[in-house]
Amino acid sequence: MGWALAVCFIIGVISAARLPVLIFTLIVFFVLVGYAIASISTGTTLLAAVGWGAAIATMLEAGYICAHAALYFIVVRRAHGRRTSHKIQTKYTVD
Repeated sequence: MGWALAVCFIIGVISAARLPVLIFTLIVFFVLVGYAIASISTGTTLLAAVGWGAAIATMLEAGYICAHAALYFIVVRRAHGRRTSHKIQTKYTVD
């Protein structure tokens, strides 16, 4: 099951590039429900099915969030490097 969680994380990272957060959240919800139904139909207990479904959903969301955080830090660092320290010229005096 560890490989499944790693694959879910990677899928979340890839999905972050193209999917808006609302669409991705709906997909994660349907994956959670689908996994729970499939697990219960194979004889897994309800608690185990919901627990593993929540773990899969958490890893999908974690991948999505990590990708957006990485993109944010790349953009902020790039923007910070381009900034120069110019004094702002205003017509108002300092109090």
